[in-house]
Amino acid sequence: MKIDYYLAYPGVVLPNSPLWPLKALRDKLWLLITSNESKKAELNLLFADKRLGAAKILFDNKDYETGYTTLTKAEKYLEQAGNIGSDIRAKGGDTTELSNTLVKASLKHRQIIEEIILIAPEDAKPKIVELENYAIKVYQTNLDVLKAKGLPLPENPFCCD
Repeated sequence: MKIDYYLAYPGVVLPNSPLWPLKALRDKLWLLITSNESKKAELNLLFADKRLGAAKILFDNKDYETGYTTLTKAEKYLEQAGNIGSDIRAKGGDTTELSNTLVKASLKHRQIIEEIILIAPEDAKPKIVELENYAIKVYQTNLDVLKAKGLPLPENPFCCD
C-alpha cells in the first residue's frame, strides 16, 4: 500500500533512552514558545510522526510496553494537530494546506499502526486497534474540509471510513 506521505525520521534518541526526557522536554518547550497556531499544528504533527516512527522501531525491537506508550503519545499529538486546525477554522482561518497534510498523515498513521498490529503481542492488539480511532477521526474531519472546498481527495486504501 502506497500513501503519499513520508514520516519524519524519529532520530537516534528513542523513548527507551536515558536521554529521552531531555528530548521530550525540548518538544514541550518548543510548543510552549510557539504562538502561531498554524506552526503549533505543524509541530504537533511533526512530533506525532516522529513518535509514530519511534513506536514502530520499539515494536520491531520487541520493547512493546514503551512502544505502546509512544504510539499513544503519537496519536495524541496527531489529535492535537487536528484540534488546532479546527480551532483555526472556527476563527475563520484557512486550513486547506494543513487539512490536506493531516488527511495524508492520518492515512500514513493508520498504515503504520496496521504494521504494528501484525507484530504486537496478542493482548496488546485490541488497545492498539483503539488508537487507530485517533487517525480515523483526524482523517474524516479534514477530509470533510477538503470535500467542502471541492478539492481532489487522496486515495483511501482503507476503504469505507
